[in-house]
Amino acid sequence: MLSYCCIYLLFASFWIPVSCFANFKSSCDVCIIGGGVSGLSSAVQLPNDTKTILVEAQSKLGGRVSSESIDGFTLNLGFAVFIDEYPESKAIFDYDELQLAAFQPGALIKRKGEGLARIADPLRQPTRLLDAILSPVGTVFDKVRLVPLLLHVQSKNISQLFDDDETDVYTCLKSKYGFSDKMIQEFFQPFFEGIFFCPLKEQSSRMFHFVFKMFSEGRATLPTGGMQAVANQLCERARNKGIEIRLDSPVSRLKKGDDGMYKIMLKDGGEIEAKAIICATEGTTARQLLSTLPELKVLSELEDQPERSVGCMYYKLAGDAPVKEAILILNGEGAMDGSINNVCFPSIVNPSYAREGYHLCSVAIDGRMMTKYEGREEELDQVVRQALGEWFPEYKDDIQSEWELLRTYRIHRAQPAQLFGPMPANVYGGRPCNMYRDIFLPSGLFVSGDYMNTASLNGALESGKLAAIATSKFLQPIS
Repeated sequence: MLSYCCIYLLFASFWIPVSCFANFKSSCDVCIIGGGVSGLSSAVQLPNDTKTILVEAQSKLGGRVSSESIDGFTLNLGFAVFIDEYPESKAIFDYDELQLAAFQPGALIKRKGEGLARIADPLRQPTRLLDAILSPVGTVFDKVRLVPLLLHVQSKNISQLFDDDETDVYTCLKSKYGFSDKMIQEFFQPFFEGIFFCPLKEQSSRMFHFVFKMFSEGRATLPTGGMQAVANQLCERARNKGIEIRLDSPVSRLKKGDDGMYKIMLKDGGEIEAKAIICATEGTTARQLLSTLPELKVLSELEDQPERSVGCMYYKLAGDAPVKEAILILNGEGAMDGSINNVCFPSIVNPSYAREGYHLCSVAIDGRMMTKYEGREEELDQVVRQALGEWFPEYKDDIQSEWELLRTYRIHRAQPAQLFGPMPANVYGGRPCNMYRDIFLPSGLFVSGDYMNTASLNGALESGKLAAIATSKFLQPIS
């Protein structure tokens, strides 16, 4: 019979369930707590000779950047797109490997009492210039007012955009650019509420300019294999570096010994000893873990940064999809009942998302609506089907009787609030990773996550990179 030690040596390079490590003590240079994109970003950007253990509480990596395969369909955890212009994404990912498929520029708008209207991007689709001019979305003056907005975001780099005075997005659109309520209601509101999961008056104008720049200069895409492919690419690179990855390994508390070494106590009784820690969980969990250290107990009394929730429902349908273009469809009906924010057909954008002969429909749901119907999923399904029937009246009967609901996701902590609250996620370049809520952390302890930077994939990646740089400097101080 193989000894326990031999079994460990045999399987150390693989992802091992927590049960294999019960009551097992190990040591490393760095322990990364959290296997979302921020933690993985840190893992792949630490020096190659750094002995690293990454622990993740869930059974797979990726956190909110995740997807699953159901009956031959690829479902992202929620409605999510990969913006290929994010600077951190361009720096760290192999785009060829991700096999990105792009949405068309512009959008279709569901207008109140009417069908779908197109808002085109004539800068990237010159053949649609007439469509852009004649579109009933907004007014003629609104189309003219888009020019100074585009000039503003394209003439400045990202850092300069974050140096602008900050206000909420609604005030920015009205006061700075003079857009009509009609344009705001029909385009900006559904588009940006679908990105930031909250009303325009709770969104940062700096984040608005940043994301508008990314969309105007880049593309919204879907990776082949879902958003999970993004996390998987980072995971594979971490594994190839020899980083030990432990799944199903929630952490209960942190300790620091007299020798300066940290002890990461796992909920199953296991223990990891490390010279340094990168805490790469979401903000609330980070605060709770950090507060288990006596010198940071004060953190347990602090208010958490608000976090946004969102829902997403996926339907499979046989035959043709109601929309044949790889384009996003927005709810521009104004005083929304909250049932639908946007709709898209991922299998039109990237055919790998559905089985042959079928299509996949993604319906993004406002978090408030998910709360209203919590525990009443069948009622929510009927409300959404009825709304979809109004969006696509020629398919109304099929939507009611033939479309099959594959999965409903509710993401409670989808994104940290980026305006208001004690720690808004609107700091490009990131907050110091050796501080949490203006409190210096003990030496060798660092935090990362989108809540430390900007509420975006770019923010999570950049925060992970900054934590890796700081940790490397701590482990190899300049003599």
